[in-house]
Amino acid sequence: MMVKNMLLAGIAALAAGGAQAHTIDFGNVGQAPSICANNAAGTGTLVACGNSGWIHQSYGDVVGLVDVSYSQPLQSGASTLRWWAADYNNLYGVLWADGSDSNSYARIDLVAQSGGIRLTSFDLGAYSHTTRGTQLAIYDLGSNALLFSHNGNVGSEPNATRFNVDLSSASGLRLEWRNSAYNVGIDNIVLQAVPEPSSYALLLGGLAVVGAVARRRRG
Repeated sequence: MMVKNMLLAGIAALAAGGAQAHTIDFGNVGQAPSICANNAAGTGTLVACGNSGWIHQSYGDVVGLVDVSYSQPLQSGASTLRWWAADYNNLYGVLWADGSDSNSYARIDLVAQSGGIRLTSFDLGAYSHTTRGTQLAIYDLGSNALLFSHNGNVGSEPNATRFNVDLSSASGLRLEWRNSAYNVGIDNIVLQAVPEPSSYALLLGGLAVVGAVARRRRG
């Protein structure tokens, strides 16, 4: 009975961790989502977004999963990313950075809160209903190791480009794109929880005991 309980507990913990999927979606057609701020720092009261509005730093946070931080490294002072409704191919509600196609830099930090996170996918679209080049990079926040890069076009009208990256980190991930981050915007960031190592240990422990019992019976 004890072995059975160990196996069931391990399986349940792994299933629960894998089920914690979360999509950071910056708006739906016909809505003015209240996920923006009245200042460039992205703080204070949540307000309805309008074109060129500032995304609020609290948006996308999930207790126990991820703390999201938005920034523009080329801008002086604390500056969050900007919001735009449409025309980035088929996306509605995207984030972008100030500047130009040759001088714009957007960054999103996805800080893991418990056990680690997995970045499954996200979309990049090009304004206005076109194709544009961008330099995309994803880093591990703990080691600063480069995990994924793309230097090329995004957007193929009418559709944005979906990046199915499936990257995991115990610390979190840094997603950034530049030149252009002005006419290239992001939407639909899909995350999942990574189960705690103790969940795997519990499951493996139960399996080891089951194997030992089976060998004893054969002997």
